[in-house]
Amino acid sequence: MRHSISYISVFDLRKWLFLALGLISFATLGQQDPGLSMFSLNNANLNPAFAGWHDETSVQLHMRNQWSGYESTQDGSGSLGTQLLTASMPLGIFNTGIGFLYMSDKTPSGVGMQTVRLQLAHHYSIGSGLISTGIRIGMQAKSFDGRVFRVRDSNDPLALELSGKTVSQSLPDFGLGVVYAKDNWNAGISMDHLTSPTYTFNSNAAAMPLAMVFAAHASAEILLNTSFDLLPFGSLRYYSGKILPEMGARVEYRDMFWVGGSFRLNDAAIGMMGVSLLNNRLNLGYSVDYTLVNLDAKSLLTHEVFVKFNLPTFKMGVQAVPIKTPRFKIN
Repeated sequence: MRHSISYISVFDLRKWLFLALGLISFATLGQQDPGLSMFSLNNANLNPAFAGWHDETSVQLHMRNQWSGYESTQDGSGSLGTQLLTASMPLGIFNTGIGFLYMSDKTPSGVGMQTVRLQLAHHYSIGSGLISTGIRIGMQAKSFDGRVFRVRDSNDPLALELSGKTVSQSLPDFGLGVVYAKDNWNAGISMDHLTSPTYTFNSNAAAMPLAMVFAAHASAEILLNTSFDLLPFGSLRYYSGKILPEMGARVEYRDMFWVGGSFRLNDAAIGMMGVSLLNNRLNLGYSVDYTLVNLDAKSLLTHEVFVKFNLPTFKMGVQAVPIKTPRFKIN
């Protein structure tokens, strides 16, 4: 889910583009990262502390089409879209895990953002619980295709300078996270853009910092009977003085099929469904957002799909080999 666009109307779309590129003053508060409606089903993106979580090795792809059917009349063709690829695996040494994330986010008006992150986590037991800490280290790039950008103010020297040009810039980015789990629930917090990378596209351009984002999340698994489980989840994001809450739940049948829904405050109601195949090796999911605000100003539906492969776990650690004797086996 890309909150940076979905929390404003279509009439504000060009304003967002100006924000994303730093085409207005330093007083601008900053841009938020794209997100997902099925955020609770992609731990690797949710928090770096989930890297190698529970010795799981997985690869997951999310594709999101924002405001499906919306086409700008003058600012270029195409749709608002986000693609997210994540991978996670345990290292098998020192209770650590490693993860990888690649995200691409584009708009039809020439603005693009790409992120590459390496994630490292350490997991250790505290009493009957498990606490994990993680770090994200990566690069974030902003790009702008001025060939499809329409200048509204002919006297704006910065807009005129960028018009007709393709520019981009990459800067380092860092984040931290921690997760605590016990029995059938977990909760965590994360902080992204700790260095608040600032993008400038020429020596005279005003800078646009990415907003530092603080997030809290929680999920649980509640056994209803021998066939059905209830899985509530929620998140709370804070950036640039704004609080963005979202909560929902899924009902799962025998670890095979599930349906659910969620609500994002001041934005949308979300329905979702999924299926697990091949003994939980292959997981598929679909969600649809129905916009509840500014109904006359934008397309109402946003679609999201994901596919996840759970792979055989590969660990770098040394595994003890059993020693056989005529009477017994050691280890």
